[in-house]
Amino acid sequence: MMSDTKRNLAAPCGLYCGACMIYRANKRGESETIDQMKKQVAKRMDQLDETGHIPGMPPPAEGFDLSQLKKEVEEGQEYMCCEGCLSEVVALPCRICGFRSCAQKKGITNCSKCPDMPCKWVIDFKNDGIPHHADVVNSLERQKEIGIDAWIAEQEAKWRCAHCGCQLAWYDAKCPDCGAAQKQTYGTSPF
Repeated sequence: MMSDTKRNLAAPCGLYCGACMIYRANKRGESETIDQMKKQVAKRMDQLDETGHIPGMPPPAEGFDLSQLKKEVEEGQEYMCCEGCLSEVVALPCRICGFRSCAQKKGITNCSKCPDMPCKWVIDFKNDGIPHHADVVNSLERQKEIGIDAWIAEQEAKWRCAHCGCQLAWYDAKCPDCGAAQKQTYGTSPF
């Protein structure tokens, strides 16, 4: 049986948090990468559209307080620590996530368990132009087919360097440990 720590890496929307750039940077202790991600999140928060959506981020949860989040950013509070979307320690982009709150309201952990999958939110997220978001519908369908635990095991294997076994992030073109080129990544980060 898989541990809850690993299950926390199966984001409700179908993303695998174990390959998230924020998650991996925290696990590797890459403060420079975390600082870059903080700047990108702060910049994206200024691009809030009329629907309350922040480009490149999941749809916002009902009633999220953008002013409080901006205050945290301005005050320099640590908002980029994360142990996976289903954990208690969640980075800012996932704290405001509508997928997460919707699943909680429905009493499920993942959108793959929702009878409305794929909903408009999932489809829009899939088509928002962020390369790693494009796989969410396939991932959710795969979760339904084989179960969350087996899907997580597949993702763990997929996001490992074939040369040294190092865990990779979605946009690691080279292994951070051995420097080997990686084929399974999404190329250049859009962030």
